[in-house]
Order: sequence, then structure tokens, then C-alpha cells
Amino acid sequence: MLVLRTILTMLIAAGSCAYVVGETMAAEPVATVEVASGRVFQGVIDSSSTADHLVLQTNQNGITLRRPIAWERIAAVTLGARSVSVAELRGMAGRIEVRGQRSEVGKGIRKIELRVKTGELRAKDEQPQQPASLPTQVATMSMDPYIANWDADVETDGLVVEVAPLDAYGTLVPASGTLEVELFAPQRRVFHHAPLSGGDTLELVERWTRALNAVDFGPRGVQVRLPYGAIHPELRPDWMASWYGLVHVRLTIPGHGVFEDSRDGVRIRPWAPNRDHLEMNTGRRFLPTERLGRHD
Repeated sequence: MLVLRTILTMLIAAGSCAYVVGETMAAEPVATVEVASGRVFQGVIDSSSTADHLVLQTNQNGITLRRPIAWERIAAVTLGARSVSVAELRGMAGRIEVRGQRSEVGKGIRKIELRVKTGELRAKDEQPQQPASLPTQVATMSMDPYIANWDADVETDGLVVEVAPLDAYGTLVPASGTLEVELFAPQRRVFHHAPLSGGDTLELVERWTRALNAVDFGPRGVQVRLPYGAIHPELRPDWMASWYGLVHVRLTIPGHGVFEDSRDGVRIRPWAPNRDHLEMNTGRRFLPTERLGRHD
């Protein structure tokens, strides 16, 4: 009978201990933290959290990892199954019970604690795919020329050139410099003036020079409008021997170098079959009811 009482007492004590441990562990919901760089970390809130850092603790194979995360880097938090604000989590972190007071149950287990330096972790989290120091030297230039109409009349006004100085990784580098653009197109000539080309020669139609400022750059670079000058392809069809031209761009950036690129097959007036037919039959390209900005 004494043995039976002893066994029952031990079972009740073990059950109470398991209940306390289970209740303590249940009080530690897993926190899911998303930082500004997009990375997500999970763990229980460690008692070493401070006013500057939230510390998440994870345990695996007897190893304890404490990961500090600066509060200002936290973008979203889920505690268990509910979302909480950073301010609420910060207040909860100050009330977390010291884990050392609950470690008597696993006192015989030896743990290795790894601590990560906050500065190194922040640099890796915010720029996981980038090198330690991004180059700022321009290595090449991307450009895209096309015709456009940017005012209230109907005719094409000129060229638009989108320019983007790029570094060795293809990242935009806003930089001040000088942009030079040349437009070449075939010109109609008397046959005996250019017999080898059938009367056509590739001539310089227009040259523009523009100053670029770093503050004018957007996500895709800088967009430069270049209006047609003395030769307007839509108003001087007798001069043009083709509706396509070649655009040559030279970008000079002090301290970086001179970068050039050319694009052939650029339309210098829009494709308009009805206007072409009207021009061939009447000599006029535009309708009487259409308003033009200039008359050459």
C-alpha cells in the first residue's frame, strides 16, 4: 500500500511538472518578423531584447541561436496566428520572462549559444544580392531614340532620346555631363551628283547638344527632347530619300569618360499610309482641317 501511494505521488508530481512546462512553452508563440529588405525570420522573443534590438531565439539540435534585429528595420510582425504592431511587440519584449528561470527542466542538456554581430547581419539582410561596395563608375550607356509629338498640333515635333549611364552591374548611375546627338538620313540628289548610290547620299540632317544634370535622372534615366530644325521630314518630303535615319549619340561625363552608341533604322516620320497616298496625289500631307505648328 505504501508503495502504491509513493507511485501515485510521483505520477501526480510528474503530471503537475509537465503541466507547468507545457503552460510555459505555450506562452511562447513563434514570432514571424519581416524586415525592410524583404527577408523573414522566425523564433521566440528572447529576454535579451532591448530598446534598440529585438532578439529572436531559435533552438535546433541543442544549439541556441539568438538573432538581433533593429526595431527600425522591422516592417511587419505576426505573433502566432495574429498580426501585431511593432510598438505592441516592443512592449511585449520588455515583459518576456527570463529564459534562464525556466531552464531547470532541461538543466542536463548542454547548449551552444551563437551570437551574431548586428552590423554584419544588417548589411547582409539589406543587400543580400549586392557586393559589399557598389561601383559608381559609369561603364556603358543605354539609349533609345524615337520620334514624338509633344505639343498641341498634329505634326511630329522631333526626336526623343532616352539615355541611361550604367555601371558594370547594369545599375543606373545618375551623372552630369554633355549629350551630343546627330541624325543622319538619305538625301535626294541629282543622279550625276551621286551615281554610285543612285542619286541618294547619307547626309547629316541635324545635330543637337544638351547639358545633363544628375538631379534630372529618373528610374529609367533621362529623357531629352530634340526638335526638328531646318529639315522637317513630314514637311520637306522632297529633301528626304527615306523615312528611316541613323541616330548617333555621344555622352561625355567628366571623371567617367566618353560613351558612344548608334541606332540605325529609326523612323524620322510616322508610318501613315493614308497621308502617303494623299501626298502622292495632291502634294499635301495634311488635311485642311488639321492645325500645324509650322509651315515650311
